[in-house]
Amino acid sequence: MITNHVMLSDKAAPVRVAAGALGGGLPHSDLLLSADHGLIVAGMVVNAGALVNGGTICFVDLADMPSEFTYYHIETEAHDEILANGLRAETLVDYIGRKGFDNYAEYLDLYGCDRIIPEMKRLRIASRRQLPSALRDQLGIAAFSDGVEAQIEAFGKAA
Repeated sequence: MITNHVMLSDKAAPVRVAAGALGGGLPHSDLLLSADHGLIVAGMVVNAGALVNGGTICFVDLADMPSEFTYYHIETEAHDEILANGLRAETLVDYIGRKGFDNYAEYLDLYGCDRIIPEMKRLRIASRRQLPSALRDQLGIAAFSDGVEAQIEAFGKAA
């Protein structure tokens, strides 16, 4: 397991997936994770930030978080699935270098060097615009284009 202590910034704000938000009673209790962490939804790896619907799945207000917290990353032999509050989630995949983790020196002492972890063979959805419409509808997530149109309209009224 590797850890990463995070001083909060907008990019580090966690996503809260409320209990039952994905149907079937899952997750069984609220789950907080980074926006880039993948959950297994409809057979795909979907980054938590892409699932934000402003209701049952939302970014945590930074004022509600401590000034420092720790993300735990579980590394297995391969990029795999584990359960997080009953919900299938991905294990560590090496998108970011291990040098950014608090225990990088300990990792090198134990294993000698970094290793590359190939990503599992599942479609990855990294942003809301990539979500299939059926999944957006199921979770009450507005289409990306709806947000763009709203911003254009608001800009036009302000001009």
